[in-house]
Amino acid sequence: MLRVPDPFARGLLGPALLLFLCLGACGGGGSSVAPPPPDPPPAPQVLSFVNWEVPPVHALERDPSGTRLFLAHEPDHRLEVYDLTTGLPFPLASIPVGLCPVSVRHRAGDEVWVVNHVSDTVSVVDVALGCVVATLPTLDEPCDVVFAGTPPRAFVSCSQANAVQVFDPADLGAPPLTVALDAEDPRALAVSPDGQTVHVAVFESGNATTILGGGIDEVGLTPLGPALGFFPPNVVNDPATPYGGVNPPPNAGLGFDPPLAPGLPPPPPVGLIVRKDAAGAWRDDQGVDWTAFVSGPEAARSGRPVGWDLPDRDLLHIDAGTLAVSDRRGLMNLCMALAVNPASGEVLVVGTDARNEQRFEPRVSGRFLRVLLARAPAAGPAAVLDLNPHLDYQTARVPRETRNLSLGDPRAIAVEADGSHA
Repeated sequence: MLRVPDPFARGLLGPALLLFLCLGACGGGGSSVAPPPPDPPPAPQVLSFVNWEVPPVHALERDPSGTRLFLAHEPDHRLEVYDLTTGLPFPLASIPVGLCPVSVRHRAGDEVWVVNHVSDTVSVVDVALGCVVATLPTLDEPCDVVFAGTPPRAFVSCSQANAVQVFDPADLGAPPLTVALDAEDPRALAVSPDGQTVHVAVFESGNATTILGGGIDEVGLTPLGPALGFFPPNVVNDPATPYGGVNPPPNAGLGFDPPLAPGLPPPPPVGLIVRKDAAGAWRDDQGVDWTAFVSGPEAARSGRPVGWDLPDRDLLHIDAGTLAVSDRRGLMNLCMALAVNPASGEVLVVGTDARNEQRFEPRVSGRFLRVLLARAPAAGPAAVLDLNPHLDYQTARVPRETRNLSLGDPRAIAVEADGSHA
């Protein structure tokens, strides 16, 4: 908290106040002596403050009784505790923890676990004592913690290590188990209603797109060998590809939208982003099929082996007992937060999906992603819904009233106890 200096306490107004008192005592009207010039204003005080600007993952938590609220106060590196019995939050305690607390979870009684993203630690806090009673080192950049299994163990997501670590609350000195995840940047966690499955949202899961080489000038590059040639091969320039090696590839039939202005010099060659559709075919922004050159018989022309794939693991499920991992795919690009419907066990994931295969700014014009909700039942396929169903994405601008209805950058989701609303 910034404190404004008290000018009287620091003596900054001392001479002026003394002059005022002297003039008042002498009547103030008969003196011909000019008052001394006022002191120059003090130099502004510069305070050192580092703001890591790490996004919170689960910053608020209530205890089961609903009488206390716990807040991970990230910029101040503290756990804030509030009393809720009067209906309004009343501060009870402010407890220092590690650097950048991004998640807080109540375990039992007065015990609260706080995940410190920059410190690479978990702080075990005794709220009644008002202090940290244990500090657990983790792998790089932990993000969240939940408790699952029989007996319950603590599961901590470590985003940069692409892993979940498992701690035994009954033996904090024991080394944790590590569950390696074949996914990029796991963050938010949730637990199934029966407490036996840990759900993991993969923040940078990908969106089933890949880029084909075509913009690199091979002049001056060293070949990797007679069998490999240059890497990555400029497959977009290859005459055997769908557009016969035309580069840049067209995006409107055999032409361009918007059309190329006459008189311009030839445009530079570029790579091409293709997206895998529901049937497994890799297609460009106008639906032309490049599968043969990505994963099919001609995959070597793009530097890939036949059968190459790019897994899109968005939602992971860890068996709390065996630590076996399964996954859901094809949900979205950035899985930012998740919650579990306590009535049905359905997992709800919110995030965004980039449309990075779309080319040329006038065609994109602000429509570069979708804000999505994925509903993943305990069994069966997941449904993916647009959280802005009032938008048809046909025009780049909509009235202010329509824009005010829109959601963007979703960072949290909660579900009512009866499962009726999220």
